[in-house]
Amino acid sequence: MLGLGACQSDQDWANQIAMNVGGPRADLQQIREAQSARFQNVPERRILEEITQVLQDLGFTVEESAPRLGVLAGSKDRDATEVGQVAAQVALTIGLAVLGVRYTPIWDTDQVIRVTLTSRPSQPNEVVARVSFERIVTTNQGTSRVEVLTTEEFSSGFFERVRQGLARAGA
Repeated sequence: MLGLGACQSDQDWANQIAMNVGGPRADLQQIREAQSARFQNVPERRILEEITQVLQDLGFTVEESAPRLGVLAGSKDRDATEVGQVAAQVALTIGLAVLGVRYTPIWDTDQVIRVTLTSRPSQPNEVVARVSFERIVTTNQGTSRVEVLTTEEFSSGFFERVRQGLARAGA
């Protein structure tokens, strides 16, 4: 009987892990707040126009645009090669070769930075916009990884540029 009880708790543990895989992050609410900005007394369409201009100024290609739904998506390609990373991988390869160990160096080569923006009316004369960034990094071996860019500076810097553009336009 004791053995069966232990199996049951092991199954519960595995089920809990399975239920949490792919689930929302614990800090999701804080990330959403950091990625959002409120705009008052500016029509949503004007905000989306300014956001589109800022994205283009930053080198993004707007790939999807559904202003009636308050959705924009874009991306830009960039080189991801860092000299220090390459040098470290080459040094590691040489060091391991001296020890008789074969090692294939891996370093980042390319990246695609993707942006998704949504907007919605919140209160009378107020629009809430949310922007999220991620990068897809490819290595010299052809493997890729996705990194969600949640640092507050990404969204706050972006929205600062949007606010500056709206102020210049007198909106």
